[in-house]
Amino acid sequence: MNENIFYLDAKNKIVDFLASEYDDFPIKLQNRFMNFFPKMINYEEEGIKYKPRLLFTNNIDAVMKSLPSPSKIELFRDENENMFASRLKALVPFTQHDWCIYVSSEDDCVIYGIFKNINSIKEQGVEDIIFQSNYLKDRDDKIFGIYAYAENNWAVTMKSIKGNEININFALDIKVVNDWDGEIYDFVEASFSKLKASVKKLNEVKTMYKNIFKNVIRNVHGTMCVVVDKDYPTSEHRDDFLDDGIWLREPISFSKLFIQGTHNAEPKLNAISDVFMSMLNFDGITVVDNAGNVLAYNVFVEANLRTAGGVIGGARKRAAYTIINSKKKLIIGVYFQSHDGEMFYAPLKK
Repeated sequence: MNENIFYLDAKNKIVDFLASEYDDFPIKLQNRFMNFFPKMINYEEEGIKYKPRLLFTNNIDAVMKSLPSPSKIELFRDENENMFASRLKALVPFTQHDWCIYVSSEDDCVIYGIFKNINSIKEQGVEDIIFQSNYLKDRDDKIFGIYAYAENNWAVTMKSIKGNEININFALDIKVVNDWDGEIYDFVEASFSKLKASVKKLNEVKTMYKNIFKNVIRNVHGTMCVVVDKDYPTSEHRDDFLDDGIWLREPISFSKLFIQGTHNAEPKLNAISDVFMSMLNFDGITVVDNAGNVLAYNVFVEANLRTAGGVIGGARKRAAYTIINSKKKLIIGVYFQSHDGEMFYAPLKK
């Protein structure tokens, strides 16, 4: 028996979504986008993997007005949509450096380019700003904006400035679909639950953490971060459970960087954030506390199927569940991200 199985329902839902957001979305552009769509979860050029982000609009200049510090580079202007595939091929490599691709379908041409918001790591990302913009929401009868991106290896999300969203899942098991925003919210809240700071500073440091881990899920193949209580011992009195790793003689304190407020605080904050991301890219576990301090990295725990609760997965996942099931005092929770993009935050079982 020869049987062909297609994701036809997904295609229909995407077409319906585009039509509901913008009645005049060009059919030819839609067809070319549909051909590109499956590549978004695992796009590769010259051996380098990318997670491209695309914004479709009919007025890129209006979208730029919603950003506080925009930078836009127009690269191609075509009479029609015929060059879509080759234009995207030329633009995708720029997304490695946090640029977004835009495709602006205007009256007599299709314009391609890249854009980003030149902002601080402690400020909201470009997609958050665009989709919370009252300027665009007040004009959504004239301006359309549809943002498509893949945060993991099995799902593509599409959002519109009207506030609608759909997730297209390429996995066969529906259980692998993650609510990234919800999981990262719980992790961030746990990471700063005992940080004493003003509401403004606390919001900024939480936004920074969210931005860092958004970059981690896009650029790091797998990681694990354990949150411990601020009273967790970091010296020779430390529990042997998390002892096998590199513990910093002086913890990295993001809260102190925020409080300093010196003229070079921003570059230093970016530099230390890069160090933190590098730690998260090491094998093993990065350990942080719930007062905004980075304590250790490259930490390992002994894991087996019994202590991991019989979980099916690789060594990193077994280690994650070993900690979750450990009931160790002063360990709060575990952020887990696999090489194929699965992620979750889980508090320790009591």
